[in-house]
Amino acid sequence: MKKIIGIGFITLLSFTFFGCGVSNAQNNHPFKVLEATYANSVVEQTELVVTTLKIMINNPEIKLDSVYFRNHKAPLKRVESNENYVFSGSFTSSTIPHDYILHSDPKLEFGNKPPVTVSKLPFEIKENEAVVSYFYKDKINYYQILEVKEIVSKD
Repeated sequence: MKKIIGIGFITLLSFTFFGCGVSNAQNNHPFKVLEATYANSVVEQTELVVTTLKIMINNPEIKLDSVYFRNHKAPLKRVESNENYVFSGSFTSSTIPHDYILHSDPKLEFGNKPPVTVSKLPFEIKENEAVVSYFYKDKINYYQILEVKEIVSKD
């Protein structure tokens, strides 16, 4: 009976200490994302779409490192801006799936493009969400952006 009470007490303490640490890590960031947007542009005469993300934060001391968005990871760079602090990153993706020629004669397979690999992100995020990595106090941290808005071109 004492063992059961001891195990229960240790389990309760573990949940108390580790639960508080997780909630603090999720809510206490040294900056706030003021705006997060993305825009798609098609590269002429190719099958590629360039997606550019812009993230505006309110703290000049934070350097955003990368962004995870729609099964892609892109490095972020600070953009000159008069208002707040803006970071930008982009990645390319294909608009159409590639058809491959498979034949017993390898010469007939010449011209096949290499497969486009989509890496699995270390996060489970929705289609309009993103995760930003940043350094704070020499430690990498992550910030989940719950809504990234699309900017549609007026062309």
